[in-house]
Amino acid sequence: MKTKSARESASIRAPRPYDSVKRPQKCVNNAENPIVATQSQTKSNPPPPSTFGNEPVLFRNLCMMKIRQKYPGVEPRNDFEIARLCERRFHGSPAEIYAELDKQLAQDAKTYGYDVFMGLSTKLLDTYMEPTGIKPDEPCPDPKFVFVRPVPGSKYSIRLFPGSVSAAEYCMDFVESATGKPVNSPFQFELWGIPNLETPWLSIPMCGQLRSIEKAHGIKQKDILPGEEKFILRDGQTCVLKRPGKRPFRFTVPIRRLPKPKVPKVETQDVADLPKFIDM
Repeated sequence: MKTKSARESASIRAPRPYDSVKRPQKCVNNAENPIVATQSQTKSNPPPPSTFGNEPVLFRNLCMMKIRQKYPGVEPRNDFEIARLCERRFHGSPAEIYAELDKQLAQDAKTYGYDVFMGLSTKLLDTYMEPTGIKPDEPCPDPKFVFVRPVPGSKYSIRLFPGSVSAAEYCMDFVESATGKPVNSPFQFELWGIPNLETPWLSIPMCGQLRSIEKAHGIKQKDILPGEEKFILRDGQTCVLKRPGKRPFRFTVPIRRLPKPKVPKVETQDVADLPKFIDM
């Protein structure tokens, strides 16, 4: 669900992510390195710590992390600048970036009022989010949720790392098998999502080709920052990597099973006790 601040101000509203019609979420970060984040809770009511990736983080901290990566030497002077630097791409020296930020703040303050607009920026930043798309070589999630598997007949591997838990999102990228260094599409391939192999009759009988989140945002392959390309998959999703002249490479994304609640769930229906599988 979009926060009130995002609804009231088009200036700090991020572009809609590729699947925004399916679930409430925000697009966090500039267009050259998109990260999807699912809104969680406000700062006044922070979520409890989580032991499985990815736990909710303060949107302000996520923005500052990206700003320090993309704009060394630039220190935001207020909440408007934090939100704007994370939302849009700026070029030039720190002095030139500060001048452009001053110009944009003056324009927006004239339209909405300085105090109102600054308050909306603060409210947006003081929201907890479940980020999707942060790679393990940044603030590393629990290593037990990261899986690296070699692609047969190549010097590259696929890497699966966690995204939003509540949205059941897992991410995939390519890395060099020898070094673990992330790379953008290293060879000609197609990535397809296919029906569940255990119960294909219960799935929609169709396959769909998957695109990286960067391409889904309209970024050309040549413009994706080195090592930043990533795919958003779902917990339990089965995928096939197809390459010319090579055997298909199939994998199924792990499912993160949440801990059982301390208080037993109260069933509202009578449940029949039947086996899940029958060996033939």
